Amino acid sequence: GKIVSLDMAEREWCTDEQDYKRIVVGASSTTDGKANTDKVMARSDSEAYPAFVWRRDKGEDWYLPARDELESIYAAKEKINVTLERLKMAVIIEKWYWSSTEIDDLCVRVVIMYNGFTSSSFNKSFSDYHVRAVSAF
Repeated sequence: GKIVSLDMAEREWCTDEQDYKRIVVGASSTTDGKANTDKVMARSDSEAYPAFVWRRDKGEDWYLPARDELESIYAAKEKINVTLERLKMAVIIEKWYWSSTEIDDLCVRVVIMYNGFTSSSFNKSFSDYHVRAVSAF
């Protein structure tokens, strides 16, 4: 199974400087966020990826979910939010969430939590998107 973190944050997928370089990090899996996260964190410049650094600060078991994992979170959002509300933790809000799934040098997959649609961001350094970590057990 998988669990979602009790908190969330607004973070860039990567910094402006990194975005301008148009780097492809190879985090292209739509199903395996752990593998995507490991690819980013193995880079010598991993500090330039704030969403991933935020996740790392939670511990090694946590990762940024891939697109399909975020879609699964959306599908179970109401049940997850009931539990989060009971624990007085941050619920999954109806905003755009970064996945760890990179499309190319410009784009990353995002999931829109108010309708479940998947889209792409044309700016990896956009700071108004949210992140939520996942852990598998």
